[in-house]
This record gives sequence, structure tokens and C-alpha cells, in this order.
Amino acid sequence: MIPDNYLEIMVTLLVGVLGSSVLASVVKNSQAQSIKHMELVAVASKSVYKRVEMYYRIRRRTNDEADVISIRDQFHQVQEENEYYRVLLSIESKWHGERYGLYIKAIKALTRQQTQDAWKQTPFGPDAEVRPEHRPNHLRIEKLSRQFAKDSRRLMNPFMRTLMRCRDSWIVQKVWKVKVYEP
Repeated sequence: MIPDNYLEIMVTLLVGVLGSSVLASVVKNSQAQSIKHMELVAVASKSVYKRVEMYYRIRRRTNDEADVISIRDQFHQVQEENEYYRVLLSIESKWHGERYGLYIKAIKALTRQQTQDAWKQTPFGPDAEVRPEHRPNHLRIEKLSRQFAKDSRRLMNPFMRTLMRCRDSWIVQKVWKVKVYEP
């Protein structure tokens, strides 16, 4: 014997099964998107660290002209990578692309003088000693890296994203003189 509300029970079960399937799919896609975003941020940060590493490549160069040309080409490649990741992050979020641009700008400013001096310093070569006073400021570089990672995590949180927009607003930057990415 079939109960009177058989159709109602079947529809309820069917809606429950479909609803849980859709919810599971949404959660899975959200997790996949989050992992994809974290990998993008990690690779973009790695690209910025390549710029820091260029100082050491210059110091370890040989007298060979091909080595100098190789270093020049690596600088071009690093610049292209930085721009590539800035655009990718800007596509994902205008704010995130701007953060990455500020991060790169701060790293460039922080390493510019040491990189220029590295070309002039002697001796150079694979065994060249790098004195601490000539090295890039790795503590500051690490702080900038942590700031970019923190900003990247905040992008994933809608509440924090709103607070970050307020922090980065014209009033906060110009009136209160708050600077986030300073070399």
C-alpha cells in the first residue's frame, strides 16, 4: 500500500539530494579556486625574489661577456615575469594587482643601490665574498613579503577586503600619511 503523501516524500528526497549535490559542487569549486589563488600568489612572490637574487648573480659573475649578457637577459625575464603576474593578479582583483605592483616597486627601490654597486665591486666571481654591508636588507625584504602574503589572504575575506579598501583610500594615504609598502 502506497501512502497518500508518497509523491510529496519523493519530491522532498529528490530536492534534498539535488541540493546537497549542488552544495558539494560549490564547496569543491570554492576550494579549488582558493588553492589556485594561493599557487598564483606563491609563484608571483617567487618572481619577486628572483629580482633580489640578481644581486648575488652579479657578484658571482665571471669575466666572460656571455655571462654578463646572460645576467642582462635574466633581468629582462624577471621584469617580464613580474609584469605577467601583476596583470594576472589585476585580472583577479584590481586591488590585488595594485598590491603586487607596490610590492615590486618597494623591492626594486630596496635592491637598486646594491645591484648597481654589485657591478662595480671587486673581486667578483663564484668565490667572491659578499660583505654584510653590501647585501640587500633581507629583514626588510621578508617583511614586505609577509605584508604581501597577508594582503593576499585578506583578499579572500570579504570583510577584510572592505577594511583594506578603507585603509588604502585617498584620505588615509594623504591625510593620515599611512604607507604600507615602503622600501
